[in-house]
Amino acid sequence: MGDVSSPRLHCSILGSLEVRVAGRRAVIGAPKQRLLLAILLCHANAVIPSDQLIDSLWGETPPRTARKNLQVYMSALRKIVGDRISFQGWGYRISADREELDLLRFLELGRSGRAAVRSGDLATAAALLGDAVRMWRERPLEEFCHVQLVAAEVGRFTELFLSIYEDWVELEIELGRHVEALGSLDVVAARFPARERVAAARMTALSRCGRAAEALAHFEGLRRHLAAEMGIDPSPVIRQLYQAILRGDGPPPARLPGLAGAARPRPVRALANRLPRAVDFVGREAEVRRILDEPSPVTVITGALGAGKTALAVHVAHLLAPRYPDGAVVIPLRRHGVPRPAADVQREILEGVGLEIAGVREDDVLASVWRSWLADRKVLLVLDDSPDESSVRMLLPGTTSSRVLVTSRSRLSGLESVARIDLDDLSTSECVEFLGRLIGCERVAADLPAVLRILRRCGPSPLVLRLLGARLAGLRHLPLDALAERLERTEDVLDEFVAGDMSLRMRFEESYAHLSWPHRAAFLALGTLDGPVFGHEELVAALDGTEGPGERVIESLLEAGVLSISQAETGAEVVAHSLSYAMSPLAHRFAAELGKDRNR
Repeated sequence: MGDVSSPRLHCSILGSLEVRVAGRRAVIGAPKQRLLLAILLCHANAVIPSDQLIDSLWGETPPRTARKNLQVYMSALRKIVGDRISFQGWGYRISADREELDLLRFLELGRSGRAAVRSGDLATAAALLGDAVRMWRERPLEEFCHVQLVAAEVGRFTELFLSIYEDWVELEIELGRHVEALGSLDVVAARFPARERVAAARMTALSRCGRAAEALAHFEGLRRHLAAEMGIDPSPVIRQLYQAILRGDGPPPARLPGLAGAARPRPVRALANRLPRAVDFVGREAEVRRILDEPSPVTVITGALGAGKTALAVHVAHLLAPRYPDGAVVIPLRRHGVPRPAADVQREILEGVGLEIAGVREDDVLASVWRSWLADRKVLLVLDDSPDESSVRMLLPGTTSSRVLVTSRSRLSGLESVARIDLDDLSTSECVEFLGRLIGCERVAADLPAVLRILRRCGPSPLVLRLLGARLAGLRHLPLDALAERLERTEDVLDEFVAGDMSLRMRFEESYAHLSWPHRAAFLALGTLDGPVFGHEELVAALDGTEGPGERVIESLLEAGVLSISQAETGAEVVAHSLSYAMSPLAHRFAAELGKDRNR
């Protein structure tokens, strides 16, 4: 049948047949072609004999050309789904995995959820089984219910769904969510009136909601249905439940028949307040107020290295923490400059609060547990030093009850529906106040001209000021004008900013020196220019070809927080402003050093 490429595919059969290729819905109009695909998907990864396919398509009197027509239909389907359909000599098979077929994903979630029940982790089990239940889209493949090959499989899948649904709804009641469970129980109990576990769950939920009369009425309806349709009485277990409600013994215990052998849930601890201690913080009043008043549940704080993003996020987090009683935590998204997988972060937090997730190996299943855990809680998350949008998306809660602060050097422009705070430099007065807190206001005021010289040489970065202040605090004999002169004179200015185990050069190396950093070539090109302020045309010429056209490279460096836009006056009489770009003076110095080391 030849080689046909396999496009990105997603097929749904837990409802009406639906096929999406590369995200777009595929139109399969011919009825026999649709039926053929439905049969193959019902038996995914298994070979269906050609004779059975012909019988399903044409019944007992197929045309003489049936086998040839079958080949034509298969060829047409392969143009849609690619070479996933293969001929095995005596029949056909469609190959699919759980990302390509909703049925396989449903079965995987059911297995993982039941494994969590056996391990006693009922909260995780409820989350996984709930995701499986929500995949079911009413009556599967109803248009083909007259075809035996489809109807038999749909009957099997429906029975699986009901058993998974019963496990899930009993867990929901076990975990105290009986009010929420009633919404789906009303629908499922009406559609499957003979299911005793569903009836018992609904009676229990109704009773626990103070609706005992409705619970008793449901039992009577079940009894009449079983007598009329099957000539039998309800089971002893549900009769005992009925008697308990009738006696008015109060809401029955949450544990239902289907959970009789399940382990008790492990206690889930609160996340609590895990914020680090707040450091000296100056200025940023407008930014603090914006974050506190922001209605959006996600705020992204961006700025260059050392702009004080983390300090601002932690400062505001301490102010916000009382609004989030289920806990507040700072989560670093890099370790030693290397991005952390989102799954590692999720696992660390979930295990930290006592959830048993050792058996959850699939990242998407783990993400489902993470969202389910966050759904009913009010948690404050600070996602610090995010490398890209994907590292954030996987950690965002699906509800608005929690709050997330994200810090990143990149603007993360691909994140949707977020508030954005872009940190500019501190003002001169804020820098003076900050340095005064670190080394003493009197010492700063006594030599203010030297402080201004230091700021011109090093830039108004909170990180630089913090390192400088920590160092000067231990060198009280060193006059500030002597330090200013040394900073202006030395070639190794980066090495002046060290305080204990904190080093500005180390921070730059972690951020920019990794060969995997996508802007390395452009960053080295910046180091060859006189800076740290660049004209537009000069910059376009220097960056053209490093990572693409010069204009586009500038945009990528702005996005990454390496460059910022400044407005430079063109003359004494201000008629217009020319566009120029700036970078941190010390970052520019580091770029120049990297270029020299490379050329040696």
